[in-house]
Amino acid sequence: MNGGEVLVQTLLSRGVDTAFFVSGGTFITVMEAMSRVSNQLRAVPVRLESSATFGAESYAALARKPAAVFVTRAPGASNATIGIHNAMQASRPLVMFIGGIPGPLKGREAFQEIDYLQMFGPVAKSVLEVHSFDELAAVTARAVDLSVSGRPGPVVVSVGRDILDGPDGAPSIPGPAAKPLSGPHPKAIEDLSERLRQAQRPLLLAGEMVGWEGAHRSLENLAEASGAGVVLAYRQQDVIDNLHPAYVGHLTLNRLKHVERALDEADLVISLGSRFDSVTTHDYSFVREHWDLAMIHADADVFTQWQPDVAVVSDCQPAMDALAAALSGFEPSAERLAWRDALHAEEAQFANVDGIEVNGDVNLAQVLGHFRATVPDDTIVVSDAGTFGRWLHRFYPFSKPDSCLGPVSGAMGYGVPGGIGASLVAGGRPVFTFVGDGGFLMTGQEAATVAQEKLPLKIIVCDNSAWGSIAVSAEKRFPGMEFGTRLESPDFTALGNGYGLASFRVTQTDEFPAALEGALAVEGPALIHLKLDARDVSPYR
Repeated sequence: MNGGEVLVQTLLSRGVDTAFFVSGGTFITVMEAMSRVSNQLRAVPVRLESSATFGAESYAALARKPAAVFVTRAPGASNATIGIHNAMQASRPLVMFIGGIPGPLKGREAFQEIDYLQMFGPVAKSVLEVHSFDELAAVTARAVDLSVSGRPGPVVVSVGRDILDGPDGAPSIPGPAAKPLSGPHPKAIEDLSERLRQAQRPLLLAGEMVGWEGAHRSLENLAEASGAGVVLAYRQQDVIDNLHPAYVGHLTLNRLKHVERALDEADLVISLGSRFDSVTTHDYSFVREHWDLAMIHADADVFTQWQPDVAVVSDCQPAMDALAAALSGFEPSAERLAWRDALHAEEAQFANVDGIEVNGDVNLAQVLGHFRATVPDDTIVVSDAGTFGRWLHRFYPFSKPDSCLGPVSGAMGYGVPGGIGASLVAGGRPVFTFVGDGGFLMTGQEAATVAQEKLPLKIIVCDNSAWGSIAVSAEKRFPGMEFGTRLESPDFTALGNGYGLASFRVTQTDEFPAALEGALAVEGPALIHLKLDARDVSPYR
């Protein structure tokens, strides 16, 4: 086998069945090897390297395993950086292979030479380098295993073209790795269960590891056994049914009064699988002095920035199951349930689309109300970054697991590539991507990939001809200033048609039902262009 064959066979041995790539001359042997195993590994050729890493990240969120990404040296690797950073912040695994320069050329500023350890060290979980043909299989296997161990994340592997093209050999391909499992200490469960029994107003703060482990039902069981309210970490809206009576809100950029009140009034907060990112913690300032704080996470490093009263190194699911079992026979007080139910009622009322007035001809609240009533409950919704997402997060409750994806890093351009990754693993579930005009013009060319791969992705372009979030910030600081925030949008319907997508334009609210019906009737991809008013940039500020 040559180096490309060794790499691909090792990926298959580790259960990797999907790869994203932009064709490159530095890994021709990998491409040839992938072409011969298309029944085992689906290789998706995208148009830009950032799209490859965004697609791999959204794929991992639903498949709960890493995809491979292949990019060429400096230009390709640089383009991919934004998706690596987003995957790290989202705690999602992928393995990116850089077809690098031959070993003898290194250290002399050769053509397209970069030190990848320095480049990716701050934004990836790990950066590895293959030094010889003989270690290629072992390093590849280690990279896949690292990506899913503890807190998942992206692993970058640099391998020279001379190794990939290298002499034929018969290296040993490692077998499948055992999945490490960790469980809670019995004393910790005893301590936590007693604190839950004694608390008056407990909150469960559910984070990304609950979704990664597929522990949605365990979270509901614990919420029901304890009577605690549930708040969700940033962009984790689908880890519990938003219609469940325990759900009281989402810790997003725009803090709502009832969510802040829940944090103020809580006396016990148990973090379940959240790394306590800066948005969730309101720039690391949300911990109240009167809280009992407990944290459960598979990676002990997460605890080092905080001083929890109870720190449990464990996967979330066994910890939640053990804690629910320890509460057997416990009946939460009427006062606890009344407090939780009042918060849930405020959250539900906030999502009511009735009475929302707008300046333009398309009312996005009413659009989302119809969307919510029409699409199946298990629809997967991918959202790009942008203020249009505030409408989605407010007016579309997520009721099924694995139904909400978005860039935890706030990276624009995630939407269409993220929809590609989700479509590959959706298993027949509808997939919709919501993307702003700015985000679409960053990576919307991947609509060509959607058409080429015959993916049934539906794209909704929320076009207000503005950089919405910047406009909001500018208005707060300098009322009336529009400099640099207004855009002239193209005809997105014509663009969609040009890419081969059935496309529909909506300029009035009452045109959306027919457009949505038309998009759903199409077996393949479709695009809906919503023409919005820039004054309606957000349903709250």
